[in-house]
Amino acid sequence: MTRYRKTFAATAAILVVAVALAISLQLYAVQKNHGQTVHMIGDIDTPDRIDLDVTIIQIDAVMQEMSVQVLPTPRGALADEFGRFRVDTAIELYGLKPQPIQAKAGELLSASELRIAMGGNGMITDYPFDRYTADIDVLATSGAATVPISINLYSLDTFFKVAPKVNDEQRGDVVGSVVTVARSTASLTFALFVIVLMLGLALAAATAAFYVLSGRRGLIWPANTLMAAVLFAMIPLRNAVPGGPPIGSVIDFGSFFIAETVVALSLICTVLIGYRHEIGNERAAASSDPAL
Repeated sequence: MTRYRKTFAATAAILVVAVALAISLQLYAVQKNHGQTVHMIGDIDTPDRIDLDVTIIQIDAVMQEMSVQVLPTPRGALADEFGRFRVDTAIELYGLKPQPIQAKAGELLSASELRIAMGGNGMITDYPFDRYTADIDVLATSGAATVPISINLYSLDTFFKVAPKVNDEQRGDVVGSVVTVARSTASLTFALFVIVLMLGLALAAATAAFYVLSGRRGLIWPANTLMAAVLFAMIPLRNAVPGGPPIGSVIDFGSFFIAETVVALSLICTVLIGYRHEIGNERAAASSDPAL
């Protein structure tokens, strides 16, 4: 019977590890697929159009802006035999760049680096649940005629995930998109793991304090050392979360402040009350010893 229980326990442990590994790899696959996705908005079904490649280089949640590279590419009849613009074309990016991109016929264009402001009432103190929005509206013209254009959005910032959609309030021939920015699956998972871990460490410290104080065991230095180590270890643990959220974020009020308070009180109570118990135990031992 004992051998059967050991075999069952070993099998169950292997299955738990396998399931946990499968879930973790699935989360990685979701993160990877989302990061490699190119979001296309606009006149993507028109063969004669301009593809505006917008690559997000970095998202700064503190400054609430994103750094992007923009590169227009002509397609179909708009391109010459070298893949360059056949005619002069102006590309206006509303809210991104004060001056339009002037694509001269036959000239080779290089990518332009721009900064886009983010809004949507998002604040970094909402970390790790902060969300932002950014508007990308473009209009391409050649002379007095408008030119079909599409936006190809791609993000290189692995700490965030982007989800663009068509802006329903776009004006006339303007191609508009609203980009929603949120923490990536990996960043959110790690932040939640740190939150749970800090609360778990606080629970462990409180359990150790209860064990020492309820038994009136006096000063138990291994327990005090454990609580002191946990108290100071949670500071670098909290600072290890990706994105560097400032003090006063959701992660602090939801976990860090609570955990630090519980561990600090556990340590202080264990030392002070344990000292009183230690003195009482020494006096009781002295009074019961006839030699003293």
